[in-house]
Amino acid sequence: MESRATRDFLLAYRRNQRPFILSRSTFAGSGALVSHWTGDNMASWADLHVSIASVFDFGIFGIPMVGADICGFYGNTTEELCARWMELGAFYPFSRSHNAKGLAPQEPYRWASVAKATRRALRVRYALLAYMYSAYQDSVEHGWPVARPLVFEFPSSQFASNDKQMLIGSSILVSPVLTQGARSVDAVFPTGRWYDWYTHAHINGHNTNVTLDAPLEHINVHIRGGSIVPTQRPEMTTRQVRQNDYELLVATSANGTATGQLYVDDGESFDTQHKWIDFSYDARVLYVAPRSGTMHVERAVTSLVLLGVVGAHTVSVNGVRVDCSTVVTPNSVVVTGLNIDLNTKSRIVVS
Repeated sequence: MESRATRDFLLAYRRNQRPFILSRSTFAGSGALVSHWTGDNMASWADLHVSIASVFDFGIFGIPMVGADICGFYGNTTEELCARWMELGAFYPFSRSHNAKGLAPQEPYRWASVAKATRRALRVRYALLAYMYSAYQDSVEHGWPVARPLVFEFPSSQFASNDKQMLIGSSILVSPVLTQGARSVDAVFPTGRWYDWYTHAHINGHNTNVTLDAPLEHINVHIRGGSIVPTQRPEMTTRQVRQNDYELLVATSANGTATGQLYVDDGESFDTQHKWIDFSYDARVLYVAPRSGTMHVERAVTSLVLLGVVGAHTVSVNGVRVDCSTVVTPNSVVVTGLNIDLNTKSRIVVS
């Protein structure tokens, strides 16, 4: 009732502006009105771990914008705990460091290692804002959570008890360190290809554990093979990020295919125009196809990162060879200098 009253007031005060309301007291269905944080946790490794399951729970309850108090609310955090929590918390749908009065300050800049870990993780989050925003719209239209357990995408009893990793949408797998003193993490990779976010090296998943290096300032993030993930250059604010052009991460499956999508609207109003755009890749051909909506998307796709693709020399768009830069690395093909309009259908051949 309080959530509805607050929302009604804000809508009356700013009639066409989406309100942001955060509540600790919610019920199933409250996600239509408010966001949620999981309440007063402890600055402990146990609560760092349990925060993942808490975020999963509320996603299933229909509250996709949810997060825990990063670094802990009660008790004094430590440098190592805060670094690991900032890394994981960067991927909570609602990401906020927060603690009680009278306790030791826990801003990331108070420790060099925490500041470095935070910058590294938040650069990934901000690069993924367009992808995450599309996942939120999927939640609006279909009820799917943004932060998901592995079992949501891979329905097998083998993954039912996994509360140590987190999928963001269907394509980004986060494998945090949850144990004090650890500098590696055992991560489960379902069958298929998974590409390291930072190096683009791939792992062939076989539903088994893989031990990954995890220095203090590093969180492991992998892209699911068969996915096309829209990204933008990170900036200091979300508004600045939205002004940047798009880069598509095309993470091919073992059979060389991938699909993805992008949702765009004005990000603020209720009566906004919108556009859904589908991407697909097969046999070295990338297809861009607007699906629905009338919004004119101002930003173009100016670069591609092709993962699992060997070699490339020329690029053509709609049958016309384009002058662009192509860099082949051991793990990727990077194409820059493109100008692909997202408002019309396009066929891009990389050969």
